[in-house]
Amino acid sequence: MNKMDARKKIEDEKLFNILNPKKANRDFKITIKFQKHLSPNYEQALELATKNKYFLEEGTRESYKVYASFYPEDSKALHQLFSLVHQHKNTEIFLNNKRIPYIQDLWLFLMWFYKY
Repeated sequence: MNKMDARKKIEDEKLFNILNPKKANRDFKITIKFQKHLSPNYEQALELATKNKYFLEEGTRESYKVYASFYPEDSKALHQLFSLVHQHKNTEIFLNNKRIPYIQDLWLFLMWFYKY
């Protein structure tokens, strides 16, 4: 996939969710988006993200962004990646491609619940 197609793929998924609410409400997907940063964790985070089967990327150089999505059965991998990138101000988390309130405090907790 071309790096610039990431935004289009996300928009297509959003449209699909709007047009198919019954299917969208059954799926529970957390996506982490992070950018290049000078932390020693960045290379490890990038490696984990690229192994993700729902990996997307966009931009180049300083505007390079990485997206990795996780379903409940992938909660351990989500936890690993989140622990590497959660402290960076450009890290964003989405539930089914939407920014929602309390995602770190509530929704991620639900994913961690699946971890054990």
